[in-house]
Amino acid sequence: MKNKLLLNELDLFEENNDNIRISSEVKNHNINDIAIIGIGAKLPLADNIDEFWENIIKGKDCIREFPDTRKRDIDNFFAHIGQSDENIQYINGAYLDEIDKFDYEFFRLTPIEARLMDPNQRLFLQTAWEAIEDSGYGGKKIIGTNTGVYVGYIGAVEEYKYKQLCSDDSNSFNAASVPGNLSSIIPSRISYLLDLKGPSMIVDTSCSSSLLAVHLACQGIKNGDCDMAIAGGIRLNLVPIVKKEKLGMESSDGKTRSFDDRSDGTGIGEGVIAILLKPLHKALEDKDNIYAVIKGSSINQDGTSIGITAPNVDAQADVIVKAWNEANIDPETISYIETHGTGTKLGDPIEIEGINKAFSRYTDKKQFCAIGSVKANIGHLYQAAGIVGLLKVVLALKNKQIPPLANFCFPNRKINFEQTPVYINDRLTNWECDKLPRRAGVSSFGFSGTNCHVVLEEADRYYDCESLNDCDNFSSQVLTLSAKSEAALMRLVQLHRNYIKKNDRVNLQNICYTANTGRGHYNYRLILKLKDVNDYRNKIEKYANMV
Repeated sequence: MKNKLLLNELDLFEENNDNIRISSEVKNHNINDIAIIGIGAKLPLADNIDEFWENIIKGKDCIREFPDTRKRDIDNFFAHIGQSDENIQYINGAYLDEIDKFDYEFFRLTPIEARLMDPNQRLFLQTAWEAIEDSGYGGKKIIGTNTGVYVGYIGAVEEYKYKQLCSDDSNSFNAASVPGNLSSIIPSRISYLLDLKGPSMIVDTSCSSSLLAVHLACQGIKNGDCDMAIAGGIRLNLVPIVKKEKLGMESSDGKTRSFDDRSDGTGIGEGVIAILLKPLHKALEDKDNIYAVIKGSSINQDGTSIGITAPNVDAQADVIVKAWNEANIDPETISYIETHGTGTKLGDPIEIEGINKAFSRYTDKKQFCAIGSVKANIGHLYQAAGIVGLLKVVLALKNKQIPPLANFCFPNRKINFEQTPVYINDRLTNWECDKLPRRAGVSSFGFSGTNCHVVLEEADRYYDCESLNDCDNFSSQVLTLSAKSEAALMRLVQLHRNYIKKNDRVNLQNICYTANTGRGHYNYRLILKLKDVNDYRNKIEKYANMV
């Protein structure tokens, strides 16, 4: 006898002119739901989320040689401290092209302070600001608010590595450099800059750190510790040199082949992501742009297993079930799970067994839920791995497509997928869900034994589709764009051009309102009076071509 399903959701929908309308009963269930209203990201071969999504839907493997520009910087550093070695080998991985570009004046820092600041701190500061502006809460809107900041980061290890690098240069440290090299300052820097009053903390549970940061941010909002929250994670490989010491989970060629029969470990990657979270009912009331909805999340610990770093199948099953109960949803409505998917011989079969155990408490259905892992595209981001998986799912929900699992040819022979509720999604597919909302889970299991699972849902069901598509019924609008430099202003124009090219339906009123009220006012400005969407398209194209 299976457990009773949490909700008979088909009873909650009504037909209305071939469009599904959410009844008031469903709306009453979303009091604890959290909306994702802003995103900032910088990932391998992707400077923004649109480029990241293009890489993911193409099944692109971003593992490559260490970028030459960064290699030259490290070689020069070693030569400067007298440790030049022609035999140095760099690890293949999914790298950012550059980690040293930073607008210190924008963030009111001195050149010396910025130069000595840990690159992790600089990059997260930029990315968090990007998420805030993306949400429409830039300028003065977020200043002084009760907003929390939660950052997944392996603090002690990364802090030690950077200090060790700087200690080789006797000129690197002075009093101004101390705050810029403490891991606890990564979230605090944002709180200080914007006078934010909510909790500000580093979260370190190894691989599950950033998804746990999302969970804690959601809990902080629900508990009243903060009204909104920035959650994120960052991972950089400052000196990725081949060493004799191994963790025991490294792939032989740097590539991750999750759930594939050829899998022999995980590759490495780097990146930074920040998201802005807000209670769903408030986001709807304030007419924020909503990427996706977090229905529920949970955490637990492996406890005793075959080894302190070994996964525990029962704990993995329990954390998933706990998240489903927190979300108050029917598990059969989950149609995709972004797995931890490290591509290790031990981890992959255990993860599928855990998912199978979780579903088996509610249903006997087989192969109705797709699975994938972004690690096959960009390697393991360790402390940032969980939130990059969440980003992939958010974009999949938004675009109503399930990306293919990269580097997949033959299923792992130790996993009998036919007898489980899941199947490998090995090609780009449209995400069809009949009359139920699209829902997904994201798993992140820490090397420390701390596990986290998050349940996500598409945002479309909470919108009035007719009002969203009523894009042309308005009088003339004024669009104001502003930046601190001419080059930055032109990049902003380019972003508008890219947006209008990719979207057939554009609500110009919303765009102008957000641009006019959700960004700061700086020295370089462009003001456009727009008659309609075509006028917006033509004028943006004209100015974009001036670059």
